[in-house]
Parts: sequence; C-alpha cells; structure tokens
Amino acid sequence: MDWLSPIKGFFDFTLPIIDKVPIVRAIIGTLLVFFLPGFAWTLVFFKEFQFLERLVFSFALSIVFVTLTIIFTNVVFHIRITGLNSLLTIIIITVIPLAIFHIGKRRRVKKT
Repeated sequence: MDWLSPIKGFFDFTLPIIDKVPIVRAIIGTLLVFFLPGFAWTLVFFKEFQFLERLVFSFALSIVFVTLTIIFTNVVFHIRITGLNSLLTIIIITVIPLAIFHIGKRRRVKKT
C-alpha cells in the first residue's frame, strides 16, 4: 500500500459522479487551473489591489504557477504528469499561499 492509496480511493469514488455531469467537471477544472492558485497568491503578494485587478492578476499568475510547477516537478523530481499528480500539485500551490495569508493576518491582529 503506497501513500497515495487513500487519495486515489477518494478520487475513484468522486470522479465517476463528476464524469456524469461534464459541465460541473469543466467549471471545477477551470477554477482549479485558471483561477484559484493565482487568486491565493495575489492575497500574499498584492495587498492593496482592488477586486478587478486581483481577478486579472489571478488568471495570469495561475497559468504561470500551475504550468511551471508541473513542469518543474516533472523535470527535477521525475514525477510523471498525470491527472492525479497535477491535481495534487495545484492543491498544494493553492494551500501554501492561503496558509501564509492566514498566518500573516493572525500576526497583524495580535499586534494591534
């Protein structure tokens, strides 16, 4: 049993459900690849942005971060580019800036 077995089990359960409604899969995939990672990183890098500016930068940053991270993990760590590996990479590059933002926000609250 490898360490990905629980994660694969979860996706083996949920993906057939999502496959039956392709529009939901398309919307979730578009958000995961083109919006969420970039939006999370704009929270960390650009604190003074308005919503429209943050929205535009989130698309650009998502495309850059997702593409470069997946290629980097393939070239450096020899991790194959599969759907599951790409999804896990996208989740990781989305959770890291959210954690940084949350920790920074808690520190700012404690200082005041």
